[in-house]
Amino acid sequence: MQLKTLFTFIIVGLSLTAGYAQTSTCTFTIRGRVVDSDTQLPLSGVTLKISPGTQQLRSDGHGYFRFSQLCGDVYYTITATSVGFDSLVTEVPVEKDETLTLKLHHGHILLHDVNVVGHQQTVSTANPVRTVAREQVAQVQGKTLADIFSTLPGVSMLQTGTTIAKPVINGMHSNRIVILNNGIRQEGQQWGSEHAPEIDPFVAKDFKLVKGAEGVRYGADAIGGVIITAPAPLPIDPHLSGELNTIYQTNGRGGVLSGMLQSGVKAIPGFAWRVQGTAKRSGNVRTADYYVGNTGLAEYNASGALRYTHTQSVFEAYYSRFYTSLGIFTGAHVGTVDDIQARVEAGRPFETYPFTYDIGAPRQRVIHDLGKLKWHRDDVRGGSSDIQYGIQRNHRQEYDIRRGGRDALPMLDMVLTTQTLDANYQTPLYANWRTQVGTNLTLQVNNNVPGTLNTPLIPNYDSFTGGLFAIQRLIRERHEWELGIRYDFKNFDAAGFDKYQHLYGGRRDFHNVSGSFGGVWHPAAEWQLRSNIGLAWRAPNANELYSNGLHHGAALYEIGDAELSSEHGYKWVVSPSYARGAVTVDFDLYAQYIQDYIYAQPSPGEFLQTIRGTFPVFRYKQTHATFLGADFSFQYTLLDRVNYTLNASIIRARDITNDVYLPYIPSDRFDHRLRWQLPLNSKVTSNTYVTFAHQWVLKQNRYEPGTDYAPPPPAYHIFSAYAGSQLALGNHPLEVGMSINNLFNELYKEYMNRFRYYSHGLGREISIRLSYSF
Repeated sequence: MQLKTLFTFIIVGLSLTAGYAQTSTCTFTIRGRVVDSDTQLPLSGVTLKISPGTQQLRSDGHGYFRFSQLCGDVYYTITATSVGFDSLVTEVPVEKDETLTLKLHHGHILLHDVNVVGHQQTVSTANPVRTVAREQVAQVQGKTLADIFSTLPGVSMLQTGTTIAKPVINGMHSNRIVILNNGIRQEGQQWGSEHAPEIDPFVAKDFKLVKGAEGVRYGADAIGGVIITAPAPLPIDPHLSGELNTIYQTNGRGGVLSGMLQSGVKAIPGFAWRVQGTAKRSGNVRTADYYVGNTGLAEYNASGALRYTHTQSVFEAYYSRFYTSLGIFTGAHVGTVDDIQARVEAGRPFETYPFTYDIGAPRQRVIHDLGKLKWHRDDVRGGSSDIQYGIQRNHRQEYDIRRGGRDALPMLDMVLTTQTLDANYQTPLYANWRTQVGTNLTLQVNNNVPGTLNTPLIPNYDSFTGGLFAIQRLIRERHEWELGIRYDFKNFDAAGFDKYQHLYGGRRDFHNVSGSFGGVWHPAAEWQLRSNIGLAWRAPNANELYSNGLHHGAALYEIGDAELSSEHGYKWVVSPSYARGAVTVDFDLYAQYIQDYIYAQPSPGEFLQTIRGTFPVFRYKQTHATFLGADFSFQYTLLDRVNYTLNASIIRARDITNDVYLPYIPSDRFDHRLRWQLPLNSKVTSNTYVTFAHQWVLKQNRYEPGTDYAPPPPAYHIFSAYAGSQLALGNHPLEVGMSINNLFNELYKEYMNRFRYYSHGLGREISIRLSYSF
């Protein structure tokens, strides 16, 4: 209670400061668009810096940018830089809100492409695109990819205990979301609720979220949206540069060390390289009251990239390896039906666990290798061509407690190999029209490694997917329109033996047409309106079709349905936004209908007892479903250095066939942030801030009684605090950060946590971060 009282005094003190301060004049905005001086096409991903001040951003997928909270009677300097273009420096006297058009001229390297700057994967779409701010990334650095994106409205997490999380976009997760990892579609065993994306967030510098059905541009499975992670462009400068990040986390006594080196090569003009690595280690985590047994983590990652630029062509090569070994909460593997019912009723472990770094069974071990080769060419008229090949190998092993000292033998051992070939061509701009056509080919082979002495959860299978698409864009100064169409064909051939040694599986063929139509309109400098309606589809996964066994990592017994058909999703998103002076408002309103929606339904009262324990039974079913919701973001500058932010997400999802609520849909949540920029700028320190945050998660009342093993947990409040500063060490910056999550050490449960039946959420955690760039 003393900490809560202190927090209240801080909030009141900042509010009083705002009330007695002199009226702020730092409420002006500079907004505009960056275009190619030759083609007049908008340029996305251009880095823009403004001084005085520390604001830095990148132009969006349509070339737009906005600097806010600027002071009057000040001359500001805007610097725009992008690979292949000469830097542009513009001075702007601010006496009112200003609107600019920045025209970049080509440098000695000819790059006319507007959708790929530095030949990264960027986005130009009528759907809303949200970027995770650099400061918010820093505040959760060292955590998972899901933690980073959950800072955006409309994104939550599907958790398995306190250590495994995957992102949820407007109620969609797993195979309904496409994740692009450095331009390659991430392909692992993502069908599992506890199979987190095998991506090291330290590799990426840009984290973007596309809301809406993106089936045309990205193919099957993009029903719920697209997550894009991209590294910074490789340098042209031949001087060695890099960064070093180190983090300590008190909860789990975890440590993270990540480093990167990069450079151009003076002896080979146009050649550049980068190497990167991350090591992470933590032990048993703690709730507010107790340690959660066997929740340690070990992770080791590495990556390397090469780029060679020659006249109008760019060649890229990339490789990464992700390795993780993590424990699964021991209390989720229970002996008898009576025991599991007693644990669910208690809602917490019966055992007392000590702190340890040891990781025992049950546990996961995953190795994910990714390789990429890419060729890009710009023609002198402004068109561009891309051909990209990717190969991934995902080796997943899941271990359980076994008799006879065989714990070292995995219960589940699968290798998934995926090869992709993508090609597309974009025409030059003709009379404000531009066309993009392309194809995507994917070949997957999944094999269960023999020798586990256990019946595999899913069968061996081969899968081939081929798609053709075309997108037509009309680009005007104040508005853009986009129409797209796509055709996909998928062949799925599976074969396996069940626990009775009966052969099952077979060949299934799926095909579908996807489409989208949308636009972006700027009726005035302060307003922007995006609207898009899209059709996307998804074929059922191997586990949804054929699983009939114990999923060890999730501590569930899953039963599939071989007769499931494809999902077809129709999603309409409308996104108005307003920004003027001290106020910024963003809305994302969406309505989605999914025909033949597939979901895992808990089977109350049904438990399956094996020699390894007793487990809840989940059955895959299919229905028609609707998703209606709104994501809201509001920012207001109280005074020169104090900003308030509110993010809210509301979703309503129903099984309209049976007129009931769908299970495992995120409950309504509200996030408040109050940020104070401290006036401590000097030659040594800059950008010093303190942020206080509050998250309010409501109880999920849209729930059908008797359809789960335990009712949804009550609402909860989580308070957090963040602080950071940039120090000058010679000519190089050192960023120092500190965060306190769950400030008051609340004991709570999250409805979207699959282990909420047995344990609570993460207790107080203090993180200290150092980031040095050179």
